[in-house]
Amino acid sequence: MSSTFTPAETLRQHRPLLLAMEAIGWFHMAGKARAEFLRWHGGDKVDYSYDKWHRQENPPFPWNDLLEWTKRLYGSSIPAGAWQGSFAEFTEKHRDRTPSPGLLGLLQAGHGVVSGVEKNLPGSTSSKYLNQSLLHMWLSSPWGHPKRNLLAEPPEILTPQGWQQLVGEIRRVLEEARDLGTQGVQDVGLWKRWREGAIGEGSFIRRAFLSTLAETRLPNNDVTLWDQSYVAAALFKSAVAGALLNQNHPWTDSRIKGKVRWRLLTVAIGTEHYKARSVKIGDWTGAWGAIREFFDRVAELVEVDLGIGSLLYQDDSVSAFSFPGERFDETVPASWVEDWKDWLSEQVDRIAQDLDLETPPTVRLSAPTRSLVPIIKEREEALKVVAIPIHKQWDVRWSVPSEARGHVCPACHIRLNGDPTSKTKPCQTCRDRRSHRRNDWLQGHLGYDTIWFEEVADHNDRIALLTLSLDLEPWLNGDRVDSLRAQAISEWFGYNRKVSKSIENQTSHWRSLPLHERLTQYFKKRINKPQQQISTDGILRSLIPNLEEEFSDSGGASESWQRVYNRLVEDRAKAPAWSNDSEQNARWFVFQSFRKLPSPGRVYRFWREAEEFFQDLLREFRQIASRSTNPWRVRRLVLIPKNNNQWNDLTLYNSHWRGQPLSLLYVESLGGFITVSNLARMLQPEESGQAFQNERISLEQEEQPGWVQDMEVKDVKELGRPHPHLGMYAPIIPVSLTPLRFRVLVPLEAASECVDLVLKWWKERFARVWDRLPIWVGVVAFPRTLPYQAVVEATRNLEEALAKEKETWQVEEVERQAGVTALRLRRKDGQSTLRVVPISLPDGREDVFYPYVVVEDRELRFPHDFRHPEDGRIYRHIADLHPGDGIQVHPTRVVTLFMDSTAARFTDQKVCYLEEWEQIRETWELLRRVAPSQTALQRLRSALGYQEEAWHTPEGACAVSDDLRRDTYRAFLASHLECRGTALETLTTAAMHHLLQRTLDWHITVLKEKP
Repeated sequence: MSSTFTPAETLRQHRPLLLAMEAIGWFHMAGKARAEFLRWHGGDKVDYSYDKWHRQENPPFPWNDLLEWTKRLYGSSIPAGAWQGSFAEFTEKHRDRTPSPGLLGLLQAGHGVVSGVEKNLPGSTSSKYLNQSLLHMWLSSPWGHPKRNLLAEPPEILTPQGWQQLVGEIRRVLEEARDLGTQGVQDVGLWKRWREGAIGEGSFIRRAFLSTLAETRLPNNDVTLWDQSYVAAALFKSAVAGALLNQNHPWTDSRIKGKVRWRLLTVAIGTEHYKARSVKIGDWTGAWGAIREFFDRVAELVEVDLGIGSLLYQDDSVSAFSFPGERFDETVPASWVEDWKDWLSEQVDRIAQDLDLETPPTVRLSAPTRSLVPIIKEREEALKVVAIPIHKQWDVRWSVPSEARGHVCPACHIRLNGDPTSKTKPCQTCRDRRSHRRNDWLQGHLGYDTIWFEEVADHNDRIALLTLSLDLEPWLNGDRVDSLRAQAISEWFGYNRKVSKSIENQTSHWRSLPLHERLTQYFKKRINKPQQQISTDGILRSLIPNLEEEFSDSGGASESWQRVYNRLVEDRAKAPAWSNDSEQNARWFVFQSFRKLPSPGRVYRFWREAEEFFQDLLREFRQIASRSTNPWRVRRLVLIPKNNNQWNDLTLYNSHWRGQPLSLLYVESLGGFITVSNLARMLQPEESGQAFQNERISLEQEEQPGWVQDMEVKDVKELGRPHPHLGMYAPIIPVSLTPLRFRVLVPLEAASECVDLVLKWWKERFARVWDRLPIWVGVVAFPRTLPYQAVVEATRNLEEALAKEKETWQVEEVERQAGVTALRLRRKDGQSTLRVVPISLPDGREDVFYPYVVVEDRELRFPHDFRHPEDGRIYRHIADLHPGDGIQVHPTRVVTLFMDSTAARFTDQKVCYLEEWEQIRETWELLRRVAPSQTALQRLRSALGYQEEAWHTPEGACAVSDDLRRDTYRAFLASHLECRGTALETLTTAAMHHLLQRTLDWHITVLKEKP
């Protein structure tokens, strides 16, 4: 392919226009970021219209003055009829039911897909009962957890001062865009800086839009103004880019809104290979820095340089962007699409090679779509390609040609290290990655997080790698969204009396069927009716938006039904195509009419909410890991040697002092060594750092084993300039944080409390979807000196063990009171567990939107029941469950592993249910209270282990009765711990379930805790 790719040059010439259109997308709903918008929808009839907010400013907001330059510069590229009369029309007409041509039509397309899908209610349907009230205007999570009452506890944006700041920010952003555009600035870096300043992670606009709602009705109060605005802007920008690339684009077509489609551009790289082969933590974090830069450069190419799309999803292996796609009325792929994949692959490969990445990336373009549901499918297909490290021809650069000798680098396994005498020395590229991480730490780019294992290690010199995974993929691809309701059929039936009477009359011969089935049969009957009768059908008008418009087009009823099915069903679900099976088509119509939809804004919120959950946990982990009675736990010192001439800058030296390991980093600019060890192991709280003064310490250079030199401490100082931020640290190392998985290193002594917090927050925030969105927690405990590569392999094994299949649990008891339903359930292992699920909303109404489970029953029995059209599974409201019901559960699980050697990574580990972990922790608290001594616990543990070994046959079966086991455990506990009464019975029960033994193993052997 030639170096000049004409379509790319076309977009670069129109970069200012594309970015200005994206800005319009960001701000076209800005009027919703006022308290008056929420008050209006809460019942306070204030004189406010959010789409005309710019008129109410004094002076009025100068939309035209700030955007007219786009017409002047690009009037020849876009026909005059495609420009709106004024730029204010973008805010005033973006939601018009009357479609518009030109640029406004493309904005309406993006807005309609993102915002219209959220509402999904025809104008003839009464949906006022879904409104929130003035006193209860809640922003919730996408899984139904109430987060904030916006009018009772307003965020900054809903104050007059916040609004004025927002208006000022919008004006600044548009003024800067105008200046860059009119001055003909071609520097991609300046445009990127403008975009980051407008909507980057720290921008006020982003923060403001994230804190308030785009849609106030239940249950659509889960999508923020940011989600809708950002995704709508992404689709609008891509639609404009596609129109510019298509010489035959119908600019004057007023029906363009319903014809536009998009593709997903997916870029992936084999990140797992870099994790798996890391010899040290620095190998992974250094490689991860290069991979992050790779994805940042790809985003700059797509979002700014070409202006062809915007980021819609990202984890540590994949980025997905919006991209132009063919319209519904285009029967063949657009000519400009054909070469895009090859050209983008070249550009992406060039970025990866420039960063010296050892594995090639891959690029995919999806089929045309109007949703984000294909994201996970595209992600999976891309990861299949990069699962093979070198899946295509790939040239790896040698940073230093003179190093083309010696041994293979132990980190990258590709380059030579240039040193025939050392097998452990990495190549220059991998050394640079390690030093880059060290430089970031010195300069404060990592905040207060440490990068040193020596500082993370607890008082026993042990560390824990926590791995947390949310089972998010089925939500991103829309599968689990099937369980959520936009409206309950029974409530819709009750609040739409005119329509419900019509249904009763016209489906009287199906009176014995549940309403869900009656509607299905009615749709089936009407699908083959003459067209003129359908467009005036009151029942269909109450369920299908724009029914008259859809059935007034040319073509027969069958074509109209197929077109409606394509837009309302295929676009919004992983549904089968329109078929000759009219009952199947009817079932999908009814199902889609009442479910919550995996709309682009909601899918984007799933991603962001999961990531925010892990980020919130990371902040708390820092606090937990830093707690200590000894202030030296989080402090560093500078040791000034008497001789400064023989030490290598930024080199780590290891030693022992007072019988404890001590690591020191020589920093030439400080003229001394920074301590990078847990000083609480060497210094008492009342001691000062001067305890090191005049001490002679023998140092060994880490990178040159055998090199030893004595260092005498001349002076001890606190850390000041040029690195004052290094004086304190949090003993924690984030390894990776994505919406799907979070890995972090913490002191082992803090690991249990971190796990407790994870499970507590999960139970609070995901209570309504506990059965469909589990969290999987793995803890790998290891001595600091254990090879990190073995720890990573063990972690991957744990993650695979956690991700087990769903189970069927049986309902034993149901109790409903105080807005919750308490379920006692029998798990697959025969043990009982308790789940408490909220079934009411903060304003007291019943929650008919979120708390549903899949039941074994195949019949519709209750008003809230509904059936999935694909396989007939029944979803039932939690409050309608009865003893004996079997429900489908994806359990939350915890697994722990102590690696006393590298071989431990191959051992099978018992996976706990959430309740078992909680029981282990409760059992330990009880033992701490009743155990007379550490010795007594050790003797009890030995006795239990010896007796259980004697009881088991060579095949592993227990050869004694439960009664004998129980009596033996009771006798052991009474003898060794001298406990009586309830404590004795509780511990005996724990022993019968093997929880007592696991409690002793974890807390005494691994954590080395004492009662």
